[in-house]
Amino acid sequence: MPDPIEKAGSTEKSESTWKSLVCIGNLTIDEAVHGGVPSEPAMGGDAAYAALSARRILRDVTMLAPVGNDLPATVLDQLSAAGIAIDDLPERDLPTVRNTVTYHDDGSRTWAMHDDDAHFDALSVYPADVPGSVLDADGIVLSATSLESQLALTPWLRQNSEAALYLDLQEDYLEGNREALLAIVAVCDVFLPSEIEAVALAETTDLERAARFFAGLGPSVVVIKRADKGALVLENDTVTLVPSALVDAVDSTGAGDAFCGAFAAAHLLSGDAVEAANRGSEAARVAISDFGIAGLLRVSAEVRP
Repeated sequence: MPDPIEKAGSTEKSESTWKSLVCIGNLTIDEAVHGGVPSEPAMGGDAAYAALSARRILRDVTMLAPVGNDLPATVLDQLSAAGIAIDDLPERDLPTVRNTVTYHDDGSRTWAMHDDDAHFDALSVYPADVPGSVLDADGIVLSATSLESQLALTPWLRQNSEAALYLDLQEDYLEGNREALLAIVAVCDVFLPSEIEAVALAETTDLERAARFFAGLGPSVVVIKRADKGALVLENDTVTLVPSALVDAVDSTGAGDAFCGAFAAAHLLSGDAVEAANRGSEAARVAISDFGIAGLLRVSAEVRP
């Protein structure tokens, strides 16, 4: 059975793949710890996961993420070879963000940054980093950068671009920032929280109620990502449960970012959020098949638009 992501790259769809998408976020080097055993450091970062997944569907995908002074040149070469536009990456005279992700027996995970929040913020995207070409894109994925970055960038993009805004958050900065985060949810077109984020921000464990709460703020589509339980999609006042693509995960880091990138790409083409969620699920399956972005890079050599 053909890979649904691969199907999007077939020639029969080539006429409709000229939508443009920009994936904004970070580049990181991550170490995964399973059963107390650490992996080798692997290249990651939400911008890379999202862009590689989107590129399987769209021709025109740009990544915007600050580059640290120790990022291996081969990483950017690999992303470029995969068809990602990386011409205007801002440079920082700082080391790349490094994380250790520890996976626990109950399925939860703990993130530990090797540096502090200020370092992560300095390696996040701000309006001054955004070239004019980004503002002309059909869609923009706003991945989970620092809180300050997202609070500055999201409303700025809404004011300066007609692009469809796809907003993803992170769990680490939810406490004490509910009202500020809901304010940026209100200006996005599609909101893609995790289940933990949705419950915390909507203040309910009823996910359908949470989705309707977010939609009432402004987004036309809400997608609550539920990891291996799939996703809940609210579109046109209709709730649909989309199953996940079952696979034994090697490393689940980046699954949500890959989902968001593929979702945005597919949604720009079809306008169908349920179809897009299925494509997101397939992208997440590829992302978790290896450490870091290795799985997505491996399939990047296959057929694509």
